[in-house]
Amino acid sequence: MTAKDYFQDITPPSSDQPRPMKVNSSPAPLNDVPDLPQSLSEGSERSIRNIPIRARRGGDRAVEIRESGAPPPRQLGRIWLWGGAALALLVLAAIAFVALRPTTVTVTPRSHIVMFDETASFTAYPAGEAATGTLPFSIEMSTFEDSQVVPAEGIERVEEKASGNVTVYNEYSSAPVRLLKNTRFQTLEGLIFRAPAEIVVPGRRGTTAGQITITVFADAVGDRYNVGPVSRFTLPGLKGSDMYTKVYARSSAAMSGGFSGERPAAAPGALEAAKSEIRGRLEEKAREAVRSRNADTFAFYDLARLTFESLPPVSEADKGVRIPERLQMKLPVFPGNAFTHLVAESVSVGAEIGSIVLKPLEGFSAHSATTSTLSADATLSFSLLGQAQLVWRVDVAELASALAGRDESAFQMIVEGFAGIEEAHARIEPFWKSSFPEDPSAIKIKVKEPELPR
Repeated sequence: MTAKDYFQDITPPSSDQPRPMKVNSSPAPLNDVPDLPQSLSEGSERSIRNIPIRARRGGDRAVEIRESGAPPPRQLGRIWLWGGAALALLVLAAIAFVALRPTTVTVTPRSHIVMFDETASFTAYPAGEAATGTLPFSIEMSTFEDSQVVPAEGIERVEEKASGNVTVYNEYSSAPVRLLKNTRFQTLEGLIFRAPAEIVVPGRRGTTAGQITITVFADAVGDRYNVGPVSRFTLPGLKGSDMYTKVYARSSAAMSGGFSGERPAAAPGALEAAKSEIRGRLEEKAREAVRSRNADTFAFYDLARLTFESLPPVSEADKGVRIPERLQMKLPVFPGNAFTHLVAESVSVGAEIGSIVLKPLEGFSAHSATTSTLSADATLSFSLLGQAQLVWRVDVAELASALAGRDESAFQMIVEGFAGIEEAHARIEPFWKSSFPEDPSAIKIKVKEPELPR
């Protein structure tokens, strides 16, 4: 039985026979059809059945289909590879960060708030005479100057003496040396300056000379006494004694104020107003100098003695007069450890000297109970007001050494052996270890500020 030829049944409506296809005598290039049947190339009849099917290149290999914009598999693999490497580096970095962090101990020191009222009175003694266990003090001299220009009005005749500060040294003995009022200090050129009051020069300590700074005044008027810094003043009154070469003075700044003659004058009202403004600024300079002192000492502005001095007016080119003023401040200064220990004893806080520090709080000030002139050879009585905080010192080096190599279970016992510690917390690194590093320098000690009262 032969298969039915369906194509034979498709015939045009106007003819009973199939229409033959004419083949061009000049056939088109058939390069893309390599196995063309011989019958077709010779002009044989062409039909759908005679059109050869071109073989697919690559055999039966499946055609690869991808969505538009998606990376090829090889590129996608590289992305996963680099992503994995970056993730591994991050994990290693995190592990290294944790492993290399130092072991940390955070410590809060003990503290005590002290409140003072006018009944809290104290007595200090000159440094050269203070007994062990008492509060010593020394006097520091400071000089501040300022000026202001006012309009000139007339001429005035003036006769004034120069003045300035000198530091007197005692290399003679360990005992204080007392110098009388009007003691002379002589320059190499023979100019004489005098002390306006009695002087007590502290005794030497070992090879260190005792010293005190004072103000001296020229023996006569005139600008020739306005000399520069003097390397050595001798004391003529000591000549012929062993003290002559061992008690002397020096100046670090020039003498000033010496004048004899006429100079422009200022109207009295303008002069007094200018002096008042200048002195106000000088007082503020002195206050700031006390506030900015080294923390190793204590000093209070209200205990200072201030002396104002009007310097000779100076003519200005614009027909004005410059009014200069000088402020000399004598300031009692207390050693920090001794002052703190005295305060601690006053409130019955037992602590060795040097083991605590005193931090001034709101309104902390001192007021003198001495009506006499502040002197380096007389006691000083004063009272304290306001609040202060006593804070215990923590020896961080000693604490680190005590913890080095110890198990974390011993931490609390070790900390309790330090009287100055109120509270402490430790974080041992890396976290999988249970003991402190063997090297004390690998233990970082942080000291927190104790909280203040609200």
